[in-house]
Amino acid sequence: MNRLSFQHLLAFGSALLLSALVLVSCKRTYDAPPPAGRPGLAANITIRDLKALSQIPYGVVAISEDLVVRGIVNMDDKSGNYYQQISIQDTTGGIILRLAGSNLNTSYPVGREVFVRLKGLYLGEYGGMIQLGGGADSIDGGVTMLSPVLQDQHIYKGALNQPLVPRVVNVAQLTTTRFEPLANMLIEIQNYEFGNSDTARNYADIGASGNRVARGCGLPSAANITVRTSNYANFATRNLPNGNGTLRGIYSFFGSTKQLTLRDTADVMFYGPRCGTGTGGGPIGSTPTLDLGTTSPYTINFNSLATGLPNGVRVGTTSTGSTNDTAATFVTTATAWSATGLNWKNYASAISLTQGATSVEQDGSPNRALGIRQTSTVGAGGDPGASVSFILANTSGKSNLQMQFSLQSLDPSVTRTTTWTLEYALGNNPTTWTAVTTNPATLPITGTAGSNPTPWGGYTVSAVLPAAVSNQNQLVWIRLVARSATNGSGSRPVTAIDDVRFSWN
Repeated sequence: MNRLSFQHLLAFGSALLLSALVLVSCKRTYDAPPPAGRPGLAANITIRDLKALSQIPYGVVAISEDLVVRGIVNMDDKSGNYYQQISIQDTTGGIILRLAGSNLNTSYPVGREVFVRLKGLYLGEYGGMIQLGGGADSIDGGVTMLSPVLQDQHIYKGALNQPLVPRVVNVAQLTTTRFEPLANMLIEIQNYEFGNSDTARNYADIGASGNRVARGCGLPSAANITVRTSNYANFATRNLPNGNGTLRGIYSFFGSTKQLTLRDTADVMFYGPRCGTGTGGGPIGSTPTLDLGTTSPYTINFNSLATGLPNGVRVGTTSTGSTNDTAATFVTTATAWSATGLNWKNYASAISLTQGATSVEQDGSPNRALGIRQTSTVGAGGDPGASVSFILANTSGKSNLQMQFSLQSLDPSVTRTTTWTLEYALGNNPTTWTAVTTNPATLPITGTAGSNPTPWGGYTVSAVLPAAVSNQNQLVWIRLVARSATNGSGSRPVTAIDDVRFSWN
């Protein structure tokens, strides 16, 4: 039997230990992603008190104390209306952070909580607005941008998607003083519109930023505010809406001029009639737009039709390939499937009832559907021209949008056929509509007595919406429309829609 000497054992043990050390030293380690939420900092100064450190007009203050301010990003550079800066706010005020670099929104998007270590930064101002930057500018009172290599040393990222509720304000009460509390805050003004001379213009001019005046109905000129848009904004060349409504943005001023900076066109909700007129620029019969929010899917079940249409849902009877209906009526009263008469109505959904349900059972059903029986009445009967539109405020950050709904046939006795088409359009008052491919490819509705009967209760329709509707910071319209007249003779069908679902990535 072979024996190992002590020297052999020692050499073997040393080699084994060395191998273990090599394996340990070669083990790869990876940095864990930073946790979402607060970065272990606490604010010890408010934005209001921070701005108060700047006591000398057009003077620059170097911050030497260990101060931390917390804020929520209320404006980033995603739309191009800000460049090399962001704005943050807390409950006491707002302030600009001048930051070198582009695509700041990837790190500091609207709604992100940030903590700023102030020691080593500088307070200055531009046009009277107090700003925070990386150094003193050669221009009196100005500050330079904070270098990208220093940004992570001063700005700590907190939680995403923090709520931002705009302050509803009276413009006449806003000031242009250095310590205006609402400077760089997200504000909202209501019952406003662009001046008559501006309604034929774009948000900005070719090669130059745009200053457009927004005015309030019945308010003095002191309540006017300038909507300023950079010519580099991705919506600069879009037409201004000519309706009236709600306007949001970041309040600022330059000298004595009160200004509002838009984050994107979703901040301009001018859908109602202009001051003193009966013509408007947007949705009728509903709250202006539908906000999809951040959680997919978003569903509409129509079960509250007795109180009106859901937000962002609009009905029509005279829609064409280049126009959308502007004066349709919706009947909130529960209506039987067999009833005749004009307008879109509140029907019982076929999902919860059988074909033979009585009118009493229909009226009492909590599961409702939005529908219409087209008639021959010219200009109001919807044959052709009946439509229901879903007006999305925007699709920012959303891709691969899909839609699904129940398309229902509620009166089995009819013999005519309506063929529906799903379409999309973009903008405040679109004139170009594009067909959307659906499954099934054609969407007929008729009664079981027709030559091509639709099963009572209908069928489910699904569609992958075109890429053109993804990541839009403007209105996105999706409509179901009867573009052609009904086919056949006899009574017209009752078509209803229910359980609409939008989903996305």
